Amino acid sequence: MSTTEALYAVMIQITGDSLLLPNAAVSEVTALDRFEPAGEGAPSWLSGWHATAERRIPVLSFEALCGQPRPEAHKRARIVIVNPIGRRVGGGGFALLAQGHPHLISINRGTINGVNLLPGDKDELVLSRVRMAGQEALIPDLEQIETRLAGLA
Repeated sequence: MSTTEALYAVMIQITGDSLLLPNAAVSEVTALDRFEPAGEGAPSWLSGWHATAERRIPVLSFEALCGQPRPEAHKRARIVIVNPIGRRVGGGGFALLAQGHPHLISINRGTINGVNLLPGDKDELVLSRVRMAGQEALIPDLEQIETRLAGLA
């Protein structure tokens, strides 16, 4: 990518931080109208399920995956459906619980800089922490997330 070549990404607000995903990784953003909370005995990072007529997609809390408390789904929360990278997760991928409306941004090498991970960042789940326009965001390792989800029924 040249310093002027733009890349589109989706900025996702989570509790106390933001995630940055390539636009191509996101298939859909939806409200909580088809959200089913996780039942008893579910992993702490599983917030619930996004149910459609065709499929049931696991909705996870990135915060809880990283060892923080799982946030509650409130009326401004959104479900961000992520396209599968490999074949580990069946049924059309997985979803992340966002704490607000995700938004599309345009970035290039001149506007984004890598920064050190913070002590609470889980390096096995994070590819990088970046700063752009005064805001920091985590770039999650989607393959590692899929690996964690692989055994989920």
